[in-house]
Amino acid sequence: MQLFRKKQTLIGLDIGTSMIKAAKVTEKGGKYELESYAVEPIVEGSIQSGEIKDPAGLAQSAVNAVMKCDPDIRDVAIALPNYSILSDVLTMDLLPIKEIREAVMIEAQRISPFDISEVEIDYAVLESNEETKQMKVLLVAAKNDIVLSYVDCMNGAGLQTVIIDVNLFALLNIFELNYDLKTYNSCIVMNIGTETTDAAFLQNGIFHSSRDIPVAGSNFQNQLGMATGLPPDTIHKILNGTVDHDIDIDKVTDALNNVSKEFANAVGVALSYFQTSDSVGSLDLIVLAGGYALVPGLINILELRTGTEVIVLNPFNNITCSEGIVSEADKAKLGSVLTVAMGLASRTY
Repeated sequence: MQLFRKKQTLIGLDIGTSMIKAAKVTEKGGKYELESYAVEPIVEGSIQSGEIKDPAGLAQSAVNAVMKCDPDIRDVAIALPNYSILSDVLTMDLLPIKEIREAVMIEAQRISPFDISEVEIDYAVLESNEETKQMKVLLVAAKNDIVLSYVDCMNGAGLQTVIIDVNLFALLNIFELNYDLKTYNSCIVMNIGTETTDAAFLQNGIFHSSRDIPVAGSNFQNQLGMATGLPPDTIHKILNGTVDHDIDIDKVTDALNNVSKEFANAVGVALSYFQTSDSVGSLDLIVLAGGYALVPGLINILELRTGTEVIVLNPFNNITCSEGIVSEADKAKLGSVLTVAMGLASRTY
């Protein structure tokens, strides 16, 4: 299991509950370029609560996405859902590199609710302080059966899984490639998916902790559907910022505002936890990504609730696009959808 390791080109596959987003990102001289991408639908119910229910169907969607990106590549990087893994930031005595793994395994045995033989363990040193003789280490543990189910599914598609990441950390990778983290004392980066919203808290540019936000894209979908009776395709267009003239705008606005306030309140609760857990002061920035980052009115309501600047993550700040693959007008919408896939694709090996 390889987490966080950075040189061969691969395809990043962001496997969601309704679609697979694929991206091919190349790196030359420290500069990154999106060469191709694909968005492939998944049959409803193929993945439920992170568990693969239809391996054959999911495998077919995966291979379709890869073939659209580059038919000559079979190596892929995939990510596990954030809620299917255990992560923790450990504060430990500063140790030589060769001794860190053994110390991390001891800590993993202490905090993991599962037998250590049932999980895959990986770690990354986030910060070392020679003055205090301490270091911060990110520990990640995933159950073997979950890891193997995803790897077996990719094998069934004729794909070779060379990197296994976590959705939230792939998102943070693309954030780091496009923004100067040192300019923010503290910030939250959120991936708003269909079923879940994952939030990562950063302090002084270093991962602090993560938290699930119990409001996601399905809440917006359901509220809009009940309030307007509109078909799913029209609702999808609205949630991506396109509202036709013949739609009752008042009903749409009320529905979106209701869920946005619910979302903002949930973020406020998570923010309170973050600020009290480690004496964090005011928040500098909230960053949104994912398929529902562009919900109309969400940014304004979130800013009013938290008193913090809110932006949509733009993976094209420092990453260029191959000529002709995406128009300038489509970059904003595409960028929020492809962030995790691009974060995976940029983890070369």
